[in-house]
Amino acid sequence: MKYRCYAYYNDELIGKYNFKTDDFDSIFKEICLPTIKQGFKKGFTIDKQIVQYKKFCDFIYKQKINCYKIKCSDFYVFLNCYFSLVKFGKIKNDEFVILKKKRKI
Repeated sequence: MKYRCYAYYNDELIGKYNFKTDDFDSIFKEICLPTIKQGFKKGFTIDKQIVQYKKFCDFIYKQKINCYKIKCSDFYVFLNCYFSLVKFGKIKNDEFVILKKKRKI
């Protein structure tokens, strides 16, 4: 099955992402957990990581509302930061939607 995630930040659609599952925990483990672990290895506490994630999300949000081009890699870093903030309770979990894609016949 294929699923699409629509991520909203400050009521603005930032991006659409494709996933193989609709389970948030498995998506988090696959995408975000390696980054968080790497941050711990470099000596960053969870509070410092949360501040950096928030700064990056705000940066992408400002680019989006000002109609600047955003690189594909930045969208995926945004998703990483975004889901980390959701997991740590800094963004409500109703700010994104994961929907099943329809099959084309």
